[in-house]
Amino acid sequence: MKIFLNLFILLAIMLPVSANAAPAQDLGTSLSFRDIEGKEWILLELKSAGKTILMDRQKLEAENMGGFFTIRFEDGRLGGVGAPNRYFGPYTAGAGRDLDIGILASTLMMALREPEFLKESEFFDFLSRVSRWDLREGKLELYSPDGDGNETVLVFISG
Repeated sequence: MKIFLNLFILLAIMLPVSANAAPAQDLGTSLSFRDIEGKEWILLELKSAGKTILMDRQKLEAENMGGFFTIRFEDGRLGGVGAPNRYFGPYTAGAGRDLDIGILASTLMMALREPEFLKESEFFDFLSRVSRWDLREGKLELYSPDGDGNETVLVFISG
């Protein structure tokens, strides 16, 4: 009887704690970098200094720029398309959500026209400063701090 009483008390103490605990998935503990590898990701928006720049994918498609601003991670190498150049380089996924993107190289094609809302050089600059990643609601977020304490978040959707 004493064992049942102790078990009941233990359950009574643990139940409120476990009822208030967030599920592991909400905390992101079940995510790994492997969840984003091997997929093409297409830039959807940039969030910086309280403003959001939405990529008008329909307009880009209409202007033959639909394949611009993509990224793909696989086996320590990343690659994608800027505007209009292909780029590639190394990356290292560290502990937790840390991410280090090494020096990027790209082709040297000249664009007839770049999208007015994001220049290719800006995109490459953001990527070169990425320090961490996250996956929220199926969207890949890359966090790119600048030297002034501001952070730009590049938000991608799976293509």
